[in-house]
Amino acid sequence: MHELRVVLIDVIPPHRHLSDALKDLAELHLLVKTYGGTDVVKIIQHRTAPDKATFIGSGKVNELAKIIKKERIGQIIINSIVQPTQLFNLTRSLWSVNPNIQVWDRVDLILNIFDKNARSAEAKLQIEIARMFHMKFRIYGLGGTLLSRQAGGIGTRGIGETNVERMRRHFKKQIKKKKEELEKLTTHRQRQLSRRKENGIKTISIIGYTNAGKTFLFNLLTGKKNAVKDALFVTLDSSVGSLKLNTLRVRKSTNTHAEGVDNIVISDTIGFIQNLPPTLIDSFKSTLMESIYADIILHLIDISDEKMDEKIRTVEKITYELGISKKKQIFVFNKIDKLNGDLSELFNSLKEKYSDFSPQFISVKTSEGIESLKEDIRRSILTA
Repeated sequence: MHELRVVLIDVIPPHRHLSDALKDLAELHLLVKTYGGTDVVKIIQHRTAPDKATFIGSGKVNELAKIIKKERIGQIIINSIVQPTQLFNLTRSLWSVNPNIQVWDRVDLILNIFDKNARSAEAKLQIEIARMFHMKFRIYGLGGTLLSRQAGGIGTRGIGETNVERMRRHFKKQIKKKKEELEKLTTHRQRQLSRRKENGIKTISIIGYTNAGKTFLFNLLTGKKNAVKDALFVTLDSSVGSLKLNTLRVRKSTNTHAEGVDNIVISDTIGFIQNLPPTLIDSFKSTLMESIYADIILHLIDISDEKMDEKIRTVEKITYELGISKKKQIFVFNKIDKLNGDLSELFNSLKEKYSDFSPQFISVKTSEGIESLKEDIRRSILTA
């Protein structure tokens, strides 16, 4: 796919510092890169609230139109969840400089990345459902636009409104159909997970903010070779593998092997990200069932990330929404190879702050700390 020329837009409160806004746009930039675009310019606007008509206001619309014409921009992406009428009005106001301009919000971008990376029937269904929910509410919000006009005359009612209603019914019918298809797959997955429990198989699920290194860790622990890229949402489908711990020192006097220490299934799951709408999380509950049924959660964290604490809170919020926040969790701080100097003070601080989550410190790149993590997993499995 050829690279799109993109403008990134963010609207922030007047009191917020520009440097913080640029950090937020860095994540959007990585999302755009993952999708296949290249950002040409970033527009950050300080406003007490987004403009009700176009989200960015008439002055910025004029500025944006000049940029689109000069730089041959094909895509506008707003770092927010934007109201349907705002997106429509902004798009319409830019038609004069580029009649094919696309204006997306953050959810549009994420859904298109999901669509690009989906492989299994289950993931594709989940994306279809999430997209239809997103578009359904967009259609609902367009009652006052061109869609509500009669085809033969501006401002009249009747045919246009019927078209909107027809689209609403179409989305409702299609969502119901896709949900029924997904339910069949979900029921099959639930039976598989239940059989594991019945057979005494212990399960571990790796979760974390997207791009924390979950798939790399999964490969290290299972010996598999799943794709690893410096991009967001490479993993959409749950991957499952066997975790063998029999290389660890286990006292012969104990019966740990019989207790299932060597019979462990570990799963790699979709990464989390901030500002995901509830419908998107709900659509992916089928894939996240590996985490819902897990005995132990490995929460992988990028220790080199400036926004580490904020991303930990994002993951904790989603685990709460999924009903798994009370499960046994191990916080695994990854990418210690990116840090310099004496790390003992930082490690001790994190151990104290997250003492309830048995913090471990690793590098999936160098394998440092992996054996210590396995030992902690073994201890946790025996008490799970």
